[in-house]
Amino acid sequence: MASPPIAAVRRAKGRDGSTTSDQKVKESELELRGLVARELHDRVAQTLTGMLVDLENFKTEPVGWEDVQRRLDTVQDSTRQVLRSLRELLHDLRGEETFSDTFVKSVGDLLARFEQKTAINAKLTVLPGWPQSITAPASMNLYRIVEEALTNVRRHSGARTVRIVLEPYSDDQLVMIVGDDGRGVQSDSSSPAGMGTVGMKERAVILGGELRIESAHGDGTTVRAIFPRSGLMPGPGRAHSSALDS
Repeated sequence: MASPPIAAVRRAKGRDGSTTSDQKVKESELELRGLVARELHDRVAQTLTGMLVDLENFKTEPVGWEDVQRRLDTVQDSTRQVLRSLRELLHDLRGEETFSDTFVKSVGDLLARFEQKTAINAKLTVLPGWPQSITAPASMNLYRIVEEALTNVRRHSGARTVRIVLEPYSDDQLVMIVGDDGRGVQSDSSSPAGMGTVGMKERAVILGGELRIESAHGDGTTVRAIFPRSGLMPGPGRAHSSALDS
């Protein structure tokens, strides 16, 4: 659920000085800060980090002018993506709807771009029972989880294949799975989670679900996000922006 802009929160505080109102203002401000931090990390920081890594690697490669032109095109595309993400974030903070494509189509387009850029085979499977439409907040949060999971696949896994599966988990639950065949990592619950992992888990909690990461050396990594069906599907009067393409 989108948080109100900071200015609106402060206006609300000015209208009512009660203890209960102050507590609600503080909670709203904390919620907004968390939202902005997640969005900046998922939409902007990851792309900029990828650009820096690509440029560092490029500096050590023997290249000709055509290679330079291709890399400049890639940097240009990434810069446009950062600008687009910042504009989307500003629109979100103003309460404007920006997620126009269907969720399934958007994920399919994301995988196509990912495959083209990384040469990692990417496949999306939608099984019977996945709802024909999900709410706008669900679309946005699920999409960001997929983005972060793919970033981890590209940067850390050494995978040749990544697969996303959308399917029922039980009669009243749905699951989204992102799995790769990479090198995997040894899970260590005592180690602090990175910002990306924290962000994915927070997005799952926002939708009333939970997110698990299963990984072991040599066995790849699987991100499994489980949600109540009612937390994703639109009800009466609720906006829905994601219809399953036929």
